[in-house]
Amino acid sequence: MRNTNADDRDRIEIEKELRSTYYEAAESAARSRGAARVTAADVVAAKADMGSPLETAECLTKSYAGTLRRAGFWPRLAAFLIDNIIMVVASLIIMAPMFFVMAALDSPTDSAIPLAGNSMPVYTLAFALMFVTMISVIIIAFGYYIVLEGRYGYTAGKYLLGLKVLKTDGTKAGYKEALLRNLSKYINNLIVIDALIMLIFFNKEKQRGFDRIANTMVVHARG
Repeated sequence: MRNTNADDRDRIEIEKELRSTYYEAAESAARSRGAARVTAADVVAAKADMGSPLETAECLTKSYAGTLRRAGFWPRLAAFLIDNIIMVVASLIIMAPMFFVMAALDSPTDSAIPLAGNSMPVYTLAFALMFVTMISVIIIAFGYYIVLEGRYGYTAGKYLLGLKVLKTDGTKAGYKEALLRNLSKYINNLIVIDALIMLIFFNKEKQRGFDRIANTMVVHARG
């Protein structure tokens, strides 16, 4: 079961279902030989009939995937807007020190900021802060979706709306899937085309074009 690509909570549920399935199979084997109690031989017979636990768990997971309710356009759009607001606010917070230094640079009174007994020109500090700020903003822009969806299966917006990204077989999406499905967000205006592809061609499956490429889906995680 540790090799099954699923969240810890999902893995626990799969393990429970797996034990129940094997026990029912063992009971059936016991009844077939006219016994009232399950023995080790019945368990061995059940495993032989059903295959390896990992294969059985994967079958159970795929069956479970068919029962999941996929999220449509509007809740996903709402989550996308929330995520963008969060990223903008985070970027502004990170950029605040740079704005402060730039304001100091425009000030006619001081041309330098004392630092550890020396005098560092404001424009030097401004350049350094600008560089660090731009790198930080780029990391937020490119890492937000990939890291959160790859690690947890949801961004802040998806979490607030009870949505989760999974592979189409119902197992946990990883960093590769998160990268592939979010590529359209990093190419100018492609996310709009990608969303239209979902509405026009894959409305039943509720998948964007890049969801199809990544073999992912967005589901309602809260029922």
